[in-house]
Amino acid sequence: MGKTAEDSGDLRGLSDETVAAAVYGSVLGASNAVAWRDRLIRAGYDGVAGKAKSALIGSTPVGAGKAVASSWQGSAGSSDGVGLSAHLSPEGELAGAALIGRHFDRAIYLRSRLIAAQNHGSWPELQAVLPCGARNWLLVSREAEILAAGDDWPSRGRITAPWIAQAIGVADAKLPLWHTLFDEDSPRPALTLLRGEGGRLLMCQAVGGRGERLGAVDGLSGASPSDMAAWRGRLRAVDPSAPAVLVEQLTTGWSDVAADQVALRFGFDPEEMSLLRHLLIEADWIELRIGTGAERGPELALLGQMLSKTAAPNCPEMLRFLAYLMQQTTRDHDIAAGRASPPQRVLSLASGLTSQYLQFGAERGQPVIFVHGIFDGVAAIQRLQPQLRARGLRCLAPLRCGYGGSDSLPSGTDPIDLFVTQLDALIDAEGLVNPILMGHRSGCLFAAAAGRRLRDRLGGVVCIGATLPLPSIGHARALRGHQRALALSAVHASAVLPLVVRSWSRSVRQKGPQVLVSRQIARESADRQLLADPALSAVLDQSHRMMMQQGRGGYEIDLRLAVRSRDMRHCAKAAPTIYLHGGEDTVTPVDKLQAALGSGHANLQIRVSKRAGTMLLYAQPELVFAAIDDLRQRMTS
Repeated sequence: MGKTAEDSGDLRGLSDETVAAAVYGSVLGASNAVAWRDRLIRAGYDGVAGKAKSALIGSTPVGAGKAVASSWQGSAGSSDGVGLSAHLSPEGELAGAALIGRHFDRAIYLRSRLIAAQNHGSWPELQAVLPCGARNWLLVSREAEILAAGDDWPSRGRITAPWIAQAIGVADAKLPLWHTLFDEDSPRPALTLLRGEGGRLLMCQAVGGRGERLGAVDGLSGASPSDMAAWRGRLRAVDPSAPAVLVEQLTTGWSDVAADQVALRFGFDPEEMSLLRHLLIEADWIELRIGTGAERGPELALLGQMLSKTAAPNCPEMLRFLAYLMQQTTRDHDIAAGRASPPQRVLSLASGLTSQYLQFGAERGQPVIFVHGIFDGVAAIQRLQPQLRARGLRCLAPLRCGYGGSDSLPSGTDPIDLFVTQLDALIDAEGLVNPILMGHRSGCLFAAAAGRRLRDRLGGVVCIGATLPLPSIGHARALRGHQRALALSAVHASAVLPLVVRSWSRSVRQKGPQVLVSRQIARESADRQLLADPALSAVLDQSHRMMMQQGRGGYEIDLRLAVRSRDMRHCAKAAPTIYLHGGEDTVTPVDKLQAALGSGHANLQIRVSKRAGTMLLYAQPELVFAAIDDLRQRMTS
């Protein structure tokens, strides 16, 4: 696995893992990328950065002075076989672009093998070009007939037929240009980008007779009648049913934050970023030509520089990669800000119950299982979506019975027993190896129990801001508002707890989602500064609405459990466990936590941040990532 953003020296940038994942995702498709990278890791072929630990991928943008002169095919084409000796810095170290170029080489080779298997040997010259995976694409002949298609696009017919143009999203206003693009007697540009219906981005690249079309054909506009006649004569000698154009749909996005990170990662200057924005989200129709003189596209010089910086093998691969990376990065920040929902899946348990879980972070990497608390749900981990991906952490967040889309807790069932069963089934279903549990607030009770019972299946447990049972009024005095009322009713008036939970839910809607966390923050705590962040309110609101999907059953169950006296002493045979706690946490003071857990355990650490309170995971996530790294190192030592 590549270095993280922190390893690369700039937490604002995109980590090696994020960029490498985008390379494989753009070349192979998301599902193929996950499967093949897992196979590469098991075979020991994915640790490219590990073979050159001193190469500062991502830490320093590749300067223009290091960029080599590039053509349309780029400076690191797969046919050139970028090797370990390519792009050496003065110190003899591999430059970042060369290492990413090796990822491109490997991904394109894998794609060619997948395409060869799918096409059973058809068009062997295009096996390194055709897309794979669940993508919309069309391979079109010189006669504008569709030869092959991907996903749900039409697999037969004439590309200029109105119903096909409509099916792939070509706007009516673009139909004249669309017809000209596939006119056999008209010179085609090497690459065309057009904005389709619904904001779709279509990329059309010439693939047949590649050397002639990309070299000579584009320069014929304005040529003499004799030259044009000679060119048409050469084309007539070519099989009219041969592949000529590949049309594919690109998924992209844009945000200022994502653009800044991409620019920082690759060292793109403002002019290059302006061109990228124009190509990906602004231009309705743009043709890139590689002819000479006036026919040469003015964008080519900038694209050549960008090819050198990204180490992509050619312009279409680079644009597909950057579109994928921009979309991925933009979506990560949208999830973290509550503007988009994280991916969700459903797991069927042997008992017949259904369990919902969410997916955060990278699609592959060290597995982490987040165990949510009562009030803020998954908001704390959702805010860390970009950081989780940057560190190569694949985080799953199962919702306990009674929350979200998970079934209600059956009568008479112990919630901790059922959660351990749910967790065991999740590990099996996802094929997780040594996952690390991350318990948050009241979720630490469940995480600690699982750390004892599933110790042989876990890589360790991190408990953040753990709470202790509240069996008396004295223990609940640090709580305020409805949260205090909830605790007291659970202790002394269980029958009215549903009414209090209903009143609390109404209060959240009236006063805003900040009350989900503000009632636990001491009035003088520095954590209160976090409440001014509008993104926090948005993600808290989204989390609360999702957790309340089936009503208030989950809250009532956890509140009753939270006030039940329980032996909290750490088990010497549990999985290695690290407790992270805030010195300003007045709900569960550090001394009470230490007394409850006991001392003298070799597999237990209690780490205290004096400046943190109940919002430790929100305010100081770097401490959590450091604990996870320590547990990972312990597994390999």
